[in-house]
Amino acid sequence: MTHRTAWGDMPASHWRLFALPFVALVAACSGDGGAITPAEFNVRFVATNSLLAPVTILVDGSPYAILSNGRSTSLSLSSLAHVTWTSAKPADARGQMIPDQIGEVNVSVTSINGVLEITNVIDGQTYITASIFNHTSTPVSIGIDDGTSLVCASQLPGAEQNTSGFTQTGYYRLVASMQFRAYRTPDCTGAYTAWPASNLAAFEPKSGRVVLALDVAP
Repeated sequence: MTHRTAWGDMPASHWRLFALPFVALVAACSGDGGAITPAEFNVRFVATNSLLAPVTILVDGSPYAILSNGRSTSLSLSSLAHVTWTSAKPADARGQMIPDQIGEVNVSVTSINGVLEITNVIDGQTYITASIFNHTSTPVSIGIDDGTSLVCASQLPGAEQNTSGFTQTGYYRLVASMQFRAYRTPDCTGAYTAWPASNLAAFEPKSGRVVLALDVAP
């Protein structure tokens, strides 16, 4: 069967890494003999996106660069800059945005040592995204259950003319009780087929992508 994907695989670009120069912090003592004010200095680094989803890097709230999977770019910023990044959200078969659990992520510019690598591990928490292929003719809805709540995330069409149905989910926190589920109803209710956490452990390092297949309709 032919597989369709929502985000195309992008070849990794090769960039020269810039060594972070040694910077001396100039401290200025205030008249009251108390506060020490660090001087502003320049930070040069390479940002690389290992996520399957494209990411937008923002500097002081404004978009600075958009990186697709495997892409890199060099940046030269003030040490006082406020840097964040956000991931793009995929759309399902109906064109509806699929929500996920990655919000706006803060980056400490002064703690970057030459390279900022954006991966599926954020602040010590692992996130995964699922590429789900439907080999049955039955359309289903995809729900993500973490043991306490259920998110009805995406609609997965059935296979047609030897082409598998496909959906790409957003990123969700990986926990021990996590299940991806396929429901026959469009609102993630009733009977379902589940992929338990043991199936989800085979995610790709750094991108967090796991490939799932529905072979029997719920």
